[in-house]
Order: sequence, then structure tokens, then C-alpha cells
Amino acid sequence: MKKSVVLVLIAIFLILAGIEGTKKVFEIRREAQKERQIAFLKTNEKEMTEYIKDKNPKSKISYVRYDWQSFKVSDSGAFTKKLYSIHVDLYSSNNEKINGGKVIIFPNNIANPTKINELATSDFDMDLFEETNNN
Repeated sequence: MKKSVVLVLIAIFLILAGIEGTKKVFEIRREAQKERQIAFLKTNEKEMTEYIKDKNPKSKISYVRYDWQSFKVSDSGAFTKKLYSIHVDLYSSNNEKINGGKVIIFPNNIANPTKINELATSDFDMDLFEETNNN
């Protein structure tokens, strides 16, 4: 009787340890995937910066700072494609913060991206226009 109770307890312990180990492996893989995704975006940082500047010429953006810690994989609603989002701050040539917001990136493959299919961002020029007209 004691032997079977001990064996059952050992079996339960091994099962719980296996579950915890699996969770750890999953977490490590998820972090590695996130690091790959951020590395991909960093290699395409120039393209994203040019897109933001071209879309918002009135803002006179000199520098775009990417907050890599804000990186997320999400979707915009039911039945939509997954996307990346990242917060950016925009600066003028005299290092004055102009604005900030999110950049949305649609890569060709969420898990292992090789190219950017589409970019989207706020209309920072419109924000600038509203700010100057409200003051």
C-alpha cells in the first residue's frame, strides 16, 4: 500500500515537472521568435523611417526613435491578418520631440519574416495641423 502511494506521488511529481519543463521550453521559443522578429524590423528600420517621413512631409521629421520594448504581435480584429506594432517617437532636426504613435507592419510571414508587405501609421501631419490650430 505504501509502495503504491509513493509510486503514485512520484508519477504525479514527474508529470508536473514535465508540464513545467514544457512551459519553459515554450517560453524560451517564444522569446527567441520575438528576438528574430525584432531583428528583422531593425534590418528594415531605414525603409520604415523613409515611409514615415514620406507620409508626413509637413512634420519635418529628422529622426525616428523606435521603442523596441513596445513590439507586439497582434491582429486588428476577428478574421484579420496578424501584424506587428511598435511605438515610435518623432524628432525634429534640433532633437525636439514632434509627435509619437504606432507603426503597423504586415510582414510576409509572422513567425519568420523575410519582407515587409505593407506599412501603416498615424497621420502625424494631421496631428501637427490640429495641434497648431488649437493653440
